Amino acid sequence: MPNILFITTQYRSGERIYPIIPHLSKQYDLDLLKIYHMHPTKGKWGGNIDGRKTFDTTYKQYFKNYYNELQDIDFKKYDLIIADDCRLQSGLGEIYQKRKCLMIGNSHGNNRINYPVINYQKCFDGCFVFGEKEITHQHLIPGGIPSNDELEKYKNIKKQHVLLITNFLGNKPTYTDPWGFHFLPMDKNFFDSLRLLDLQKKYNLPIKIKIKSREDGNYEEDINYIKSLLPLELDYKVLVDVDDDNLLIAESEVVIGHPSTMMLKPLQLQIPTAMFKNYGYGDEGSCIYKNCNQLIELEYNQMIKTLESPPNLEFIDKTVIGGLDFNSIDYYIHYIEQIILHSNYENTKKI
Repeated sequence: MPNILFITTQYRSGERIYPIIPHLSKQYDLDLLKIYHMHPTKGKWGGNIDGRKTFDTTYKQYFKNYYNELQDIDFKKYDLIIADDCRLQSGLGEIYQKRKCLMIGNSHGNNRINYPVINYQKCFDGCFVFGEKEITHQHLIPGGIPSNDELEKYKNIKKQHVLLITNFLGNKPTYTDPWGFHFLPMDKNFFDSLRLLDLQKKYNLPIKIKIKSREDGNYEEDINYIKSLLPLELDYKVLVDVDDDNLLIAESEVVIGHPSTMMLKPLQLQIPTAMFKNYGYGDEGSCIYKNCNQLIELEYNQMIKTLESPPNLEFIDKTVIGGLDFNSIDYYIHYIEQIILHSNYENTKKI
């Protein structure tokens, strides 16, 4: 069977494609390389559930060989290299220089920096993106979000809560990215504007607040900060990492928060959703939420109006291939098969 080197760099972005691994193992011999945040000793996990351990428990069985260092790898044996990211800072550039076959990257996620375009032939030869709307160059491949296929089994599950997904909180210095985009902090003004008590009364459900774990963060400080801002009578729970974020989303009556890749999950399930501009990348640069009706200014009445409007199915259809039928994996595997066939054909011509 053809040999594939699969590279993991960061669980939070890579987890979107990891469900393809069992399917790949049926057709190819897989080896694993862990680098960057996924490296067992050099990496660091900032949450309460270590994604590296989750990965090993779920997927390690599908690999023939495991590597943590580049010098241990014989690159000549591989027919294809698949990386779970497309950024240079994760170390993929060095691997690209050493490769002896095609190397495929994967979208880092919703971002104003068009990594799948600017890093072409720097750390990949082709790059998977989410959907047709992102196909602006020949090397881009629509692969959907394989991990979101699992949402289908939760389509009719009972709703348990109102979900708020946070980004940068107000207990840290405000963050401006290297290209000048300033993220508004989710501080007292943010939480007061949401009127969570009114929201709780409207839906007669408790509030769940999902915070984003970061490699350099302290989630306990973040939890305490949020608690200091909320009304004492609010029925709520603060979550960090969860075992099944698809289930968390599916059990939500409504979902509110910053525009992130995770917000595509409720939109795929047609759960009422509202995303707030400037608290995350929304419609800037190469962001995926351009022309999305759920992207709004932070204002309570506008939020309620948005939550009472159904998500736009055409938006999901163009943004996530396989997003409406929950079959992104089928598309992804099909393209991998075509890439392998093309690569073998080109090698045969050289002979």
